[in-house]
Amino acid sequence: MDGQLLFAMFLVTLLVGPILMTISIVFGIRKKVKWLWITNVFFLVFSFVIAAYYVLQIDQIATQNPTPGGSGVLVMLLISSWISVPTALSFFLLAAAIFMEQRRKTKLNQA
Repeated sequence: MDGQLLFAMFLVTLLVGPILMTISIVFGIRKKVKWLWITNVFFLVFSFVIAAYYVLQIDQIATQNPTPGGSGVLVMLLISSWISVPTALSFFLLAAAIFMEQRRKTKLNQA
């Protein structure tokens, strides 16, 4: 597989997490769900810190681990392995907040 294609695939995969976290933050602020947006702000900051750490270590990683797609692919793999858990938690928290919002609307309509 071409290194450029592999790099592009990892980049798209990495963008899903922060985009989902941003959507959760906006939803939480608009619907006044404080726990949702505060948790997702924490996840987003954590993701940026992890990404910055590995990007700053790219030269050291490149010298220790030669990879077929280049060091960028390995760094993105490391970043995605750390960001995948907050991304999954963000998704489930957003789903829970939407479910709670729908239940609240249903109860208000029945009353």
